Amino acid sequence: MQSPLVVDALREQLIRVLDWYHHSPPEFRWGTVIHCRNERGRLRFGAITPQGESLVLTQPLLAGLGQMPCWLDGAVRVRLECRKLTECPGGRSTMPHILRPPLVEALAVYFDPDTSAEDTVAFQAMAGILTPSRCPSELFVLTRRKPGGWPN
Repeated sequence: MQSPLVVDALREQLIRVLDWYHHSPPEFRWGTVIHCRNERGRLRFGAITPQGESLVLTQPLLAGLGQMPCWLDGAVRVRLECRKLTECPGGRSTMPHILRPPLVEALAVYFDPDTSAEDTVAFQAMAGILTPSRCPSELFVLTRRKPGGWPN
């Protein structure tokens, strides 16, 4: 689990980025911070919402983001895809009727083909296949609305 201080700091940064772009096109109204987190001794992708929720990034959550236009830091339009999944430890919970969704172990970040050469150079470290151990920094992903499946 991520430290509450880290979650608060990343949430505050996310809120500032959203405020910055709130009134200019494309008017971002929601976002998440995708980051590396230590989950039970293993590096995983985590996500922090504007409401301060800290989650392990699962395939359904990433799929929700992948189905809509996203911008990295509000500057570069990107498409996100899951590249590698792993089942949660134990696969099923102690209650057989509850299945845990698979966790994202690798994700692909694709730039929009219209991305300028300057932006491509500036964000080049974020492009391609990322794993929690090879994520150069937090990804501030902004959208016009909250994707389906994400908590409020």
